[in-house]
Amino acid sequence: MTTQTTHPVQTLLRPGSLARHIVWRIERKDALGMLLVLFVFSLVGWLYLTQAKSAATVNLQIEEYRQEMTGLNQQVAKIEVQIAEYESLDRIEQRASQIGFAPPATSLYLSVPDYPGEGATNLRASRVEGNP
Repeated sequence: MTTQTTHPVQTLLRPGSLARHIVWRIERKDALGMLLVLFVFSLVGWLYLTQAKSAATVNLQIEEYRQEMTGLNQQVAKIEVQIAEYESLDRIEQRASQIGFAPPATSLYLSVPDYPGEGATNLRASRVEGNP
């Protein structure tokens, strides 16, 4: 009876036998544990990148809103300057003269008898006192 024994080195040198030999050396529990660790690290990395992206997006929006607010504040300041220019007395007098208003040349005062005001009672009282 001849038994053919193969040398371990010769067995490892055959194509594909090394891979099969290493694969079977790793037990299933170890492989599942490594896959679980790899999955957990991948999940943590994904969550970190998602949060970082969200934070960056929010910061970008905040910066855009700040720039918009600065622009609007500048517009408000310009409008306030225009309002102050329009409300100036020189501007009002100039505009009034353009549309035909002018200071009166003469003044005409009307007296109203029995007007219920403070000036009317003073006039009446002075007339009574002056006339015996």
